[in-house]
Formats: sequence, structure tokens, C-alpha cells
Amino acid sequence: MPRVLLVDDDPDILETLRFALERDGFEVEVAPDGLAALRAARAQPPEVAVLDVMLPGMNGYEVSRYLKQDMRAGRLANFGILMLTARQVHSSARQDFLATWSQADASMWKPFDLAALLERVRALAAPSTCDSGSRP
Repeated sequence: MPRVLLVDDDPDILETLRFALERDGFEVEVAPDGLAALRAARAQPPEVAVLDVMLPGMNGYEVSRYLKQDMRAGRLANFGILMLTARQVHSSARQDFLATWSQADASMWKPFDLAALLERVRALAAPSTCDSGSRP
């Protein structure tokens, strides 16, 4: 059963996504802030991490960057990172900058379409993408 690390400081979003992911066949671990997310991912790497951007302690962009650095250095197995944020970015240059800076594999905006989010998580968790180290 693929594992997802779900990180958000909004308990309603955590509960909704946890239920949907578990119903879709994922094992889900939750973390309420960026530092807890780093500890959880480093202790037991998931197949996918879903990170909110605005988190207490350390924002999701920073968490993503640290985890990707750990993966490149061989300290963690490769896994996909999906950024989930309410901060709409309309400029394509700004979107490119944020994706490059966070090094996340994908991003979605709140409010999100639950079916689309589940599809994205399934794609990131697929063995063919994990084995190559590249992401859709």
C-alpha cells in the first residue's frame, strides 16, 4: 500500500484528504507543520508528500527543498512532492520561479478538485516515476 505524507495546518483539510486518500487505497501519515513533516519524511520516506505552502515553523517550499536536497544526496529514497496552496499565482514567470525554487514535482491550488488531486497523487506514486527519479 503506497504511503502518503499529508501536511497541512488546517484540520478540516487534513481530515478530508486523509479520508479520501485512505479510501483510495493509500496509507496516510499526517503532519501539522513543516518541521514535523521533515522529521516524518526523513524517518520513513513516503511515496508521495502533499505539502501545504503556508505552514507554521517552516513553509512547504522550504520543506520541499530540504527533502529534494536529501534525495539528491542519497540520504532519502526518491518520492514525489505535490505542493497544495491557496496562494493563486497568475504570472507564468512567477509559477516557474516557485516551482523551481521549491523543486516540487507538481502543484495544485485550493480550492482543489478532489478527483484531480487523487489522480495527481496516484501518478506521483506510480512505480515507473519513482524508479526513474523523474516526475510527471
